[in-house]
Amino acid sequence: MFSLYAPWVKILFLAVLPLSLLVSGCASTQNEAAESAMMQEGVMIVKGKVQKISLEEGIMVVAPPKGERVTLKISEQASVKGGSIKEIARFQPVRVHYTLEGQQNMIVSIEILPKAECGEK
Repeated sequence: MFSLYAPWVKILFLAVLPLSLLVSGCASTQNEAAESAMMQEGVMIVKGKVQKISLEEGIMVVAPPKGERVTLKISEQASVKGGSIKEIARFQPVRVHYTLEGQQNMIVSIEILPKAECGEK
């Protein structure tokens, strides 16, 4: 038998834990190449929870986990992945690609993320 306190068990645990976080999607690198290409074309990305959405005003406010809230202008050309713009509600996790046009952040695309992503409820 082996002891749970054996040094190799601790090392194995410490090696597997970070890998499990990467696989879970919390530290996902799936879209890094695409996002990097978009950044070079002037497209910026904000990932966070919707704090406000008003289709009448044509705005969405997204709060990333760290940093300041970003106010975005909803354009008719914006594509939505994972649902429709009408399905987006307050506190919905999203990833938004946008460009700076004049003084406004114009939405290029919105990806609706699962509400349970990274432990969110």
